[in-house]
Amino acid sequence: MSNTFKLIASILLSAVSFSALQAQKGLRIEARIANLKPAALILAQYFGGELMPVDTAIIGADGKVVWEEKQGIPPGMCRILGFGRGLDIVVADSQRFSFEADMKDPIATIRFQNSSENTLFFNYQREVRKRYQQALNYRQQMGIKDDNDPRWKSRFQELNEDVKKHVDSLYQKYPNLFAVHFLKSYQEPKLPVLPLKYLSAKDSAYLQSYTREHFFDNSFLSDERMVYTPTVPVRFERFLKALPLWSQEEQLKMVDKVVQQTKGTVELRKYIVGRFAQEFELTPSASMDKLYKHIVQNYIEAESNLWDASTLQKIKEVGEIKAKLAVGTAFPNLLLTDLAGKEKALESVKSDYTVLFFYDPGCSHCRQTTPKLTALANKYADKMQVYAISLDAEANTLKNFVEEFKTQNFVNVRDASRKIEFYKLGVFNYPTIYLLDRDKKIVARWLTVEQLATYLLNR
Repeated sequence: MSNTFKLIASILLSAVSFSALQAQKGLRIEARIANLKPAALILAQYFGGELMPVDTAIIGADGKVVWEEKQGIPPGMCRILGFGRGLDIVVADSQRFSFEADMKDPIATIRFQNSSENTLFFNYQREVRKRYQQALNYRQQMGIKDDNDPRWKSRFQELNEDVKKHVDSLYQKYPNLFAVHFLKSYQEPKLPVLPLKYLSAKDSAYLQSYTREHFFDNSFLSDERMVYTPTVPVRFERFLKALPLWSQEEQLKMVDKVVQQTKGTVELRKYIVGRFAQEFELTPSASMDKLYKHIVQNYIEAESNLWDASTLQKIKEVGEIKAKLAVGTAFPNLLLTDLAGKEKALESVKSDYTVLFFYDPGCSHCRQTTPKLTALANKYADKMQVYAISLDAEANTLKNFVEEFKTQNFVNVRDASRKIEFYKLGVFNYPTIYLLDRDKKIVARWLTVEQLATYLLNR
């Protein structure tokens, strides 16, 4: 998928550069790793669910390797890449430390100097491994072969509860330690216990509401360091998927609640707000559109000091484009070149509904979408026509695409003049789909083919 105008890109870049300046001075991690052949090892830091490279170093035949970064990096979780699945380490309490490990069993053998948080983190992993091995020994002794065996399910549940208690005990001892926050962030919020035998519809609704309210209980959203972990972004993505299922009142309430929990942070707040804005920036849903406006007005425009000038300018431009292309307004007339080299106006298309299909012939997502749209156009040939705009202006490219995907029943056109700024028509992603009525007024915008089918089915 091509991304012409995504808000989040500038947010991520500004976040990393800003935070690096705030980190303690200088990172230096020395390691001696036995039983690992000479190779390039990458030290990467988690940010927003992604891994950002920090430094690449070559491990020598003697097993020695050093990663360095003059300005240091923000406190958080890092992963060493270049062997197997890699190795997660903590870079928080100290950014100048060393460790030794044997690749035959790195968890068992790794030992740190000058990094108490890593010592705690790997002691925890060794403790969990020991308890899990005890559970496996029990399984073997009992002759359990099926994971669904009640004895194993009960034992495994006990193991999980035991591990949870262990993390909770660490949290009681070290309530401000980042490594402990990270471990605790894996825990699901604890639900109130209600007797299932007497569970009513009202109780069920209460549990759902409670789950929403306490979804981020163990995520420490007031701790800036948590944006540099894999756990908070994963939980946040789950939250985003659930949000459209709630009432508009609940949506607004929960967005405010989550953002308010990030008070006092900078990069974590920007990440949360930025992902909200990105998720609901382009949506056919009126309620999601309202949610987007709420986020922009209250947490971007009202907190403009957090955002760089280019992000604020993009937000302004997107707002103007969305207002110009609001549902119910007439789509600007297009005069583009068809396969015969003649100009074909959008307004010349006579149909109950016109589907605008902006695509790039080389875009993989566009190529996956086109056959679905072709099938839909055939199904609703009596009520819709597709005005398909290739964003590649080359005549042969358009011709080859039409022949390959058999879209001869579309009105296939291109911008031979190469003068149209398609992003001003709301084409931020490829493909972009609009549904227009007979008068070329916008019925729905930024649809998937599946959503388009639902609109047509209900009309």
